Amino acid sequence: MQRETSNDSFLDYGSVYHQPIGREHPELIHQTMVALTRRYVSQFYCFNCDTYLQVKSGIGVLLVSHTAESADVQEFAMNRLIHIRPNIYFAVVSTTQKLEYDLYAESSYSLHITDFPSPYEFLAVLPRIEIQKILGYYYRLRTENYCFHGERHDFFELTYVDTGELETEVDGTLYHLKEKDLMIYGPGQFHTQYTDEEHRASYITILFDMRNLTPVEREVWYDALINRVFHYDQKINTLLKAFVRESTTGIPYMNSLMLCLLTETIIRLLQGTYASPMAPASSTAHQSAMDELFDRIIAYIDDNIYDPLTIPEICEHFSLSRSALQLLFKNSVDQSPKKYINDKKLERSCQMLLENRYTISEISLRLGYSSIHYFSKSFNMKYHMSPSEFVKQNCQSSV
Repeated sequence: MQRETSNDSFLDYGSVYHQPIGREHPELIHQTMVALTRRYVSQFYCFNCDTYLQVKSGIGVLLVSHTAESADVQEFAMNRLIHIRPNIYFAVVSTTQKLEYDLYAESSYSLHITDFPSPYEFLAVLPRIEIQKILGYYYRLRTENYCFHGERHDFFELTYVDTGELETEVDGTLYHLKEKDLMIYGPGQFHTQYTDEEHRASYITILFDMRNLTPVEREVWYDALINRVFHYDQKINTLLKAFVRESTTGIPYMNSLMLCLLTETIIRLLQGTYASPMAPASSTAHQSAMDELFDRIIAYIDDNIYDPLTIPEICEHFSLSRSALQLLFKNSVDQSPKKYINDKKLERSCQMLLENRYTISEISLRLGYSSIHYFSKSFNMKYHMSPSEFVKQNCQSSV
């Protein structure tokens, strides 16, 4: 649960007060501020004096820290009138469309606007999995030697074996589903279902549409959800049993609850997939999709090389887990994404140094380094010389 600024744990950073500050206080200056919704926050205020925040409209979260490190940042839901102690780093993030607040500080204030070395990731509560509609749901009983010759359709289909065993062929690949196994067919996949001469099967079928997926989401979710058999999981089993029970109640909001239960099932499947790295490529088509995804990530890095790119930002943009991104880079270039980005920035810095249009400080700033010291250290580690030595050496060689 969220902590509020009225919580005792906020006393390390400030306190709340009850009477609004009037503008008749000559010792205080006043500024109306607007905060927007952001996922990544790297810029924080730090006053050398007491600071006061009074929310005028909207709802937001106050980020506070004793140090300029994102790992030390604490979140507090903003309520009442807020006093912040001197030398506390703080930022405000709106959870509504925007938040407007008044900021008061002493007229003799000193303000440092600090860029943290790594951005703080604020995770707002937003839907990422949206099932638009359940198109059909059936509980099927099949005897031995049942054979369904197959179909292809443009929506998702979930099959969960309650009892018995079921064979299914998906785009030419055969899968064997045992009791409590689950499989999802994706839009456009040709699939068959049948039982052999020794086994019956009873299973749940749910047909559903998800919201319009971006190409990246489609690839990532396909990789996580289809062309694989999910084995018994107690939470999944409980959710699907509840889905079946709810489908027969006929009481108000039954359909809404069924949508919620199916959504949670999909989320639980995705969480279970993301808890471990992606499996190795199982087919040429899969590898081709991963290569194309990697190429898009590389193009995104190149397009944003002058920004302080972070791994969470890339994961968010491409709907990837951190472990999946790490494995993708490991398989493609045998290095971590962080090292790849840093190497690319340093390669670009060499070009800029040779152009002789920028100072070393300007290059460091343009490439998004937190300081010239960190840039010089990274440059030295890669090229075994300082940026200034690199310039001298290349100028001499060109004479």
